Amino acid sequence: MRRRSTRGFGARPLSIAQVALMVWAAQGRTTGEHRTCPSAHALYPLTLTVVAGNVDGLAAGTYRYDAERDVLTLITAGDHRDRVAGTTLADHDWLRRAGALLLLSGDLEAAARHFADQPPLGRRGARYVWLEAGHASQNVYLQATEAGLGAVLVAGFDDDRLLGLTPAVVPSGQHPLGLLGVGHPADGRG
Repeated sequence: MRRRSTRGFGARPLSIAQVALMVWAAQGRTTGEHRTCPSAHALYPLTLTVVAGNVDGLAAGTYRYDAERDVLTLITAGDHRDRVAGTTLADHDWLRRAGALLLLSGDLEAAARHFADQPPLGRRGARYVWLEAGHASQNVYLQATEAGLGAVLVAGFDDDRLLGLTPAVVPSGQHPLGLLGVGHPADGRG
């Protein structure tokens, strides 16, 4: 397996099964209450939002992933990849061509309250949320590579612009943590 970032996406659409595999890799349930990535105290503070644009079997739209039920729920119809990719700090035109964007956001305040008694006081919870986002991102990279797809993580975006998108892409009270582009590589390699 050779994992690497892909910044050139082709026009071939993703299948709904491939998107399902990516969201499961990021936040899916495994056994009991456990998920595919570790979470301190099993808090699971992350929310996964899918911005689909070029997916066979899934209408263009913004969806929220419910790990408990393993379903995507439509938040808003339409292809919003351009608007979301437009919040990045550099011109990421290649990101707009990914079949789907996976946005990881998290409730930093809830985590801070949960871990308030652990030093460094007030900061431990946020550290755990960021670590969990890293685990989820790496799982997507590895699963994409195994499936012959490309993936790239972008953390350089304007938080205020992303939070200001209407309709909302980031759930209320959450902070954007990372944006993953997933699709078929333009060069045909995963």
